[in-house]
Amino acid sequence: MKKQTIPALNVANYFIQASSQDDEPDLTNLKLQKLLYFAQGQYLAKFNKPLFEDDIEAWEYGPVVKSVYHQFKHCGAFPITAFDIDSEVNISDEKTLFLKKVWSKYAKYSAEHLVDITHKKGSPWEKNYKNGLNNIIPQNELRHYFLVKTA
Repeated sequence: MKKQTIPALNVANYFIQASSQDDEPDLTNLKLQKLLYFAQGQYLAKFNKPLFEDDIEAWEYGPVVKSVYHQFKHCGAFPITAFDIDSEVNISDEKTLFLKKVWSKYAKYSAEHLVDITHKKGSPWEKNYKNGLNNIIPQNELRHYFLVKTA
């Protein structure tokens, strides 16, 4: 049986490699976390299954995949580059095509603008964020939000 999900770190590595091809890469950990959120939400809405199994948590500055955050926290507020990746990107062509669309839709925005988008009233982050607690954003809420948002 073919595994249906991929590690969130593979998705992050895809975005990091894509950013490294830009003239002025600006992919900080903050921005990367928002891209993971949009990728997971849109994948859930389109395919009714998760892109990756890792939970997304509601942190102060928006949605976060904890394992990916910790992998790149050493970069601080500086851009993450291909030099920061220590594993190969291993993603199917179908998922690569999907991620390319997410990248082209959201990569042009600053991290701060993406934070604003994720913090909108009624968003899954807004519904699950409680000051000081890193609550998990349920996949069914994320799916529903992106189904309605993209309908």
